[in-house]
Amino acid sequence: MKVEKQFIQCLVVHKPDEGYRLSHQIHQACEEAKTVAVFPSWDDAIQYLRGGGKADVILGSYELTDLHPSVFDKMDKFIPVVFTSAKPFVTEKAFALNCLDFINENCSDERLTKTFDKFKLLYPKAKAKTDQEKAVPADTSFPQKTRFLVKSGEQLFQKNQEDVAFFLAEGGQTYLVEMVSGEHFLVSDKLMDLEEQLDSTQFFRINRSIILNVKAIGAIKKHVNSRLKITPKVNYEDDIIVSREKVSKFKKWVSQ
Repeated sequence: MKVEKQFIQCLVVHKPDEGYRLSHQIHQACEEAKTVAVFPSWDDAIQYLRGGGKADVILGSYELTDLHPSVFDKMDKFIPVVFTSAKPFVTEKAFALNCLDFINENCSDERLTKTFDKFKLLYPKAKAKTDQEKAVPADTSFPQKTRFLVKSGEQLFQKNQEDVAFFLAEGGQTYLVEMVSGEHFLVSDKLMDLEEQLDSTQFFRINRSIILNVKAIGAIKKHVNSRLKITPKVNYEDDIIVSREKVSKFKKWVSQ
């Protein structure tokens, strides 16, 4: 019998840019974690939960709590909270709000991994469901996405996997950038969803904005701050950079 894939459902509360950065880092730190929503305020997050939204853990900015001091009285105290802060110290107030952990806003992936290890230790039901998912035979996994319905102007087109140079997140939209031509087509999927649906031997998320097709790689050069710069086989003027934290995994992916 096919078992539905289970995730640790994460709710992120942060200023928009930092919220989406943290959302991406969460997935890098814990493969079972999935961001279900990103909100700019605690009040919005509580309204989401009171409206029937689900979350196993909340990761949010401690600095934003002062804007909504009474909102935590309405929150389900069984949902653990991981506070982020630019100030690396723990306060009594943070733990009074059901705080699971307290991390620096610019923490490493390794530090965030320890947070999720702590979550799974203290909330074993979440660990049990992810262990169950890992035990599912490979042939019960969801099918990989190889065809895409895209939009250009008022027209819809169907594109295949081999048509894709990379997927690009820009200005709140996601684009399929076509191989060779570099033409941009709108797609409805978010990068985090595409990352789970695509063939991992063919596609790799090199930074927060791009999921790259291995067949679109022309040349690879060293870049500043231990990053890599890619010259693609596509008409694209902007730099395509492999972020520093992705370099090691990227090299293994390219050479597999």
